[in-house]
Amino acid sequence: MRRAFILPIVIISFLFLALVIPIMVKLAMRDTVAGVRNQKKSIAFALAEAAVERGFWKVKSSTSTFSSIMDGSVLSGYNFDTTYNDIDGGVYRVRITSGPLSKEITIVGEGRDSQSQETRAIKVIYRNTTIPGAIISGGMLTATGSSIVHWGPIMSMGDMTLTGSAASRYYPRKLSKGVVSPRDTNGLNPPNTDNLEWWSDYDVPELPMFDFATLRASAAATGTLNCKDAGGGGGGCPWWCAWFPWLPACSGCGGGGGIECCWISSCTYSGAPCTNCSITNFYNDSRKDKDYIWYWDNNASWSGKNGVRGTIIVRGNLSISGTDRYCSNCSLKVPQDAWQEYMKIDTSASNQYPGDTGYKSNASTYVLGSCGHSCEGSASGADLGVYGFVYIGGDFNRTGDSDIYGALWVVGNVSGSGNTMVFYDEDLELPTLNVILVKQSWQEVSASTQTWI
Repeated sequence: MRRAFILPIVIISFLFLALVIPIMVKLAMRDTVAGVRNQKKSIAFALAEAAVERGFWKVKSSTSTFSSIMDGSVLSGYNFDTTYNDIDGGVYRVRITSGPLSKEITIVGEGRDSQSQETRAIKVIYRNTTIPGAIISGGMLTATGSSIVHWGPIMSMGDMTLTGSAASRYYPRKLSKGVVSPRDTNGLNPPNTDNLEWWSDYDVPELPMFDFATLRASAAATGTLNCKDAGGGGGGCPWWCAWFPWLPACSGCGGGGGIECCWISSCTYSGAPCTNCSITNFYNDSRKDKDYIWYWDNNASWSGKNGVRGTIIVRGNLSISGTDRYCSNCSLKVPQDAWQEYMKIDTSASNQYPGDTGYKSNASTYVLGSCGHSCEGSASGADLGVYGFVYIGGDFNRTGDSDIYGALWVVGNVSGSGNTMVFYDEDLELPTLNVILVKQSWQEVSASTQTWI
């Protein structure tokens, strides 16, 4: 009886397997075909990425190459006029053009799988930004409560530490190749960001390599190299130099002498590098509005009424005391995407930060001090000490005000009880030995119909 039941069960089992196994084999074959197809698509995609990468490094190869592209020149080998086959599995080509906006270049890379002829294309837009952040550091960076930054990110190649009230201030973006502390509790282990305010293990853009020789030569030509105060608004020249500027005693300010040196300018030049150069009442210098390069080979200190427009290069330490006097209630240009620095706090309300006009939007200009402490984060006094870029090769000590419209790069440490408020200017330009490319957008696009060579 039991054997009679076993035989039908065996037969039914064989029938079931006979039906199921072919289906399973067919599904497996379909998955294999799909896997091969996806693999080939991945090969084409990887080749397209390699094409963009090749174009990226071509643009960065020299400042003259970038300038040539911006002038509208077509680079041989980078206009879909060359097919590259140096990567196994297929070929790729590159096109580099200027635009769509000023200082931007567009790189389109196409990759083709050698077997399936599957083609993929990627378009990336980069912006040449000499100074990519409001405050940048080539090493570790400590952001203190008395340092407030608007409109541009803080960047560091090392760890970034937030202390005091900076730890509870949720702007601007913090970008670090190391760890942003105390935000990041995972170290370098994912997740490394909240995708709003802080990013650890971030691909921080390459830092600029300044052409210090060119910067120094420019300062020498304008008499703003190693300036030092010689005791008063008269520049240290005897009173009679106003009438007899050719006398030896009247050879200050790079040897220029004359009324500008002795009666208006507050700066003299000794003809040799000075150490611990000091300037009192920088604001009184007649050249404060000329957008010159001011260069010190060693240390510098400012006191009294501080105010200048231009590029400040201090290869040593800089100390600032006194007050900001460059401009009051001046109108500043707001970067188009300044709102990105405030994603953690941004709502539909306005005036949450300088220039705020609502959710993910900001005005094109902002009058300094117009919304005061409520949106600037500190009482700025509606004035600036520097309208431009400040580079400090050593330490920065501020016991007075030192507000900046531009950017600040301190190689050493920042100390002192003074306030430093930085409003980022994205249009800063300085002579550099390298090209800084910051990615603006990335997207996969349809492949070109142009015939492959």
